[in-house]
Amino acid sequence: MKLWFPLCLMMTIISGCSSSGEESSMQENQANNTPPTTADIVQEQPVTRTPDRLFWKPPEGWVGDVMPFNNGDRIELFYLQDWRDGAPGFHPIFHVTTSNLTDYTYHGEVIPFSEIGKQDLAIGTGSAIQVGDMYHFFYTGHNWMFPDEDKPKEAVMHAVSKDLKSWTKIPEDTFYAPEGYERHDFRDPFVIFNEEKQEYWMLVSARKEGVAGGVLALFTSKDLSHWEVGEPLKVEDTDKYFMLECADLFKMGDTWYMVFSEFSDMGATHYRMSKSLDGPWIKPEQDMFDGKGFYAAKTGAIGDRRYLFGWVPTRQNEKDYMKWDWAGNMAVHQIVQHPDGTLSVKAPDEVETLFSKETAIRQKLVLGEASGESENMTINAQGGMSGIVFDQLPATAKITGTVTFDSDVSYTGFVVGVGEEAERAYGIRLEPSERRLRYDAAPGKELRSLKPDLQVPAVLEAGKPYTFTIIIENDACSFYINGVSLTARIYKMPGHSWGWYSGGGTTTLEQLKLFLPES
Repeated sequence: MKLWFPLCLMMTIISGCSSSGEESSMQENQANNTPPTTADIVQEQPVTRTPDRLFWKPPEGWVGDVMPFNNGDRIELFYLQDWRDGAPGFHPIFHVTTSNLTDYTYHGEVIPFSEIGKQDLAIGTGSAIQVGDMYHFFYTGHNWMFPDEDKPKEAVMHAVSKDLKSWTKIPEDTFYAPEGYERHDFRDPFVIFNEEKQEYWMLVSARKEGVAGGVLALFTSKDLSHWEVGEPLKVEDTDKYFMLECADLFKMGDTWYMVFSEFSDMGATHYRMSKSLDGPWIKPEQDMFDGKGFYAAKTGAIGDRRYLFGWVPTRQNEKDYMKWDWAGNMAVHQIVQHPDGTLSVKAPDEVETLFSKETAIRQKLVLGEASGESENMTINAQGGMSGIVFDQLPATAKITGTVTFDSDVSYTGFVVGVGEEAERAYGIRLEPSERRLRYDAAPGKELRSLKPDLQVPAVLEAGKPYTFTIIIENDACSFYINGVSLTARIYKMPGHSWGWYSGGGTTTLEQLKLFLPES
């Protein structure tokens, strides 16, 4: 969000803030402190971009939808490669592997798209399954030219491999939306073996004629070549979603989980629960893991730990105020299962342990009323806004702490990018009354009337301490609190000052710490 806090911070130094409303209160608060010089805030050293390890991307191009395949103590990650070269064909399937989520082996292209006139001129999401010594990949064949030729735009296609590296397409196994389904929206096959029924199940993102919202069409097979259509799965509270994209099924304990992404302006990943693959698939109270900055998430496992793999998009022209692109860097959350069967997410254990070097947090400026040391602080913003600005944020870092706020706090949160262009500083803020986290690329004074740029539901109660973790690498970050994450890309983040701010009431920060990777 373009925060009014850092804007007033800079404008107070230069010419003073507006004398009305919230801005006036902030100016009065600032008058109680020794005004800093411009040099105190904007003279910062350039920060060198670090390798993309935690939010991985290929040497060239960008990561689109990720399709994990479990392989014991390592995971095979297939993904749609986004070249952005304007060619008629796009999104070949590329391959990368990891055993620790911090070191990746890049294998490059494994399933190319075809030439003009073929069904898979472009490739869409799919999934891999192993049967004996053979691997099967089912994926979306997408030809954006075909509707003009009265042909279906999308189809399910099949490829096989002996080694996960060299794949052979089987064009004769291609199949299309059956009667009663819309022919152009038929994509993202996910295949699993149903042990109970001794048959293969395939879920396909589709739209059924006469049905509000998208559906997950069900197909069954005994041989992975011939598929019979069944009834769509009954998934609670999905009528408002145009499509349920990138579906995934997995089991933890005695509970089955379905993960899918909402194809809409919200663009979020959801989940449902069931004691059986037959359903019913029930919606939990908190059914979102993250916001629009973490899309098309599918799950995979390393050993006994399961993770969500999605992508955090870039923005046009690498500007924080421009539109979001399709594809970006891979982002990973670890899944946590609770005693009642519900799920939440946290920073992966492997990523957490990478940050073993604690470094000092140096305070640069107090705006308004705040007290305490760098690790334990109280921010009093009764009737306005107050905040604390710290020194330059490293390119790769982990920030941890505990935040508590009283019932008068309307928002409180993390701000980054405080520098020469303070009107383009951004942040992630907690909004207790709205029961959400939000990130915005809009002036703070306008946020009350704007739909959030990114948001995720979060239950946040006054007087209750919440631990949080923020993972930062270059211009990507994930803010974890109370079982959810808000992932965002903020180009103004590395190399600029950062801080914490509060609007109304009193916010207390305890054990605020900054960690760097050991190497």
